[in-house]
Amino acid sequence: MSQKPYTHRRQIRNYLLDRKVQLTIAAVMVVITSLLTAGLGMAWYTEVRNASAVIQVNAISALGVDTATGLADELAANDLKRLLVLVGFGIALAFLVVGYGIVMTHKIAGPLFKMKRYLGEIEEGRLDRLAGLRKGDQLQEFFTALDHMQTALRGRAEADLALLDQVIAAVDKGEDVRALLPQVRQAAEAKRARLAGGKVVA
Repeated sequence: MSQKPYTHRRQIRNYLLDRKVQLTIAAVMVVITSLLTAGLGMAWYTEVRNASAVIQVNAISALGVDTATGLADELAANDLKRLLVLVGFGIALAFLVVGYGIVMTHKIAGPLFKMKRYLGEIEEGRLDRLAGLRKGDQLQEFFTALDHMQTALRGRAEADLALLDQVIAAVDKGEDVRALLPQVRQAAEAKRARLAGGKVVA
């Protein structure tokens, strides 16, 4: 049976459980975002400069060279400010994407880290109850399948232990254990069938 989701808050230092994978994904996201931002930004800035050039040409015709030169300097300064704002936006966006990428990949890396640990425990024969994933974590369905598998293994282990306890109790009391042989034989055949990949008859 699944346990309630683990509700402890994540520690910041624990967000990078698999640094190589998480940082690689975040870096790819940043590169793609930066390329798109740079492409759109260059197109926008080119249009801004073209508009400023048109205004400058019109100003030369209407106001004269001296006045138009001052206007050109002012337009260039304003365009530079716009460019700096665009660069600042790109840098801020890159940091946001990195942060978002790490948080999102943590919601995958965290469950994988936990399931890897549980699989190691199952391999060692430890069948303690599994603590559920945090709310918002990914791979919930996969973890549920793992939990069902562990519960089934635990149930079989408990049934085998109960049968062994019966045999031990009978031997301790000096009773005839032959009455338990059908159950022992059935349990052995079921395990043999599972190991062979055959159908288990209940």
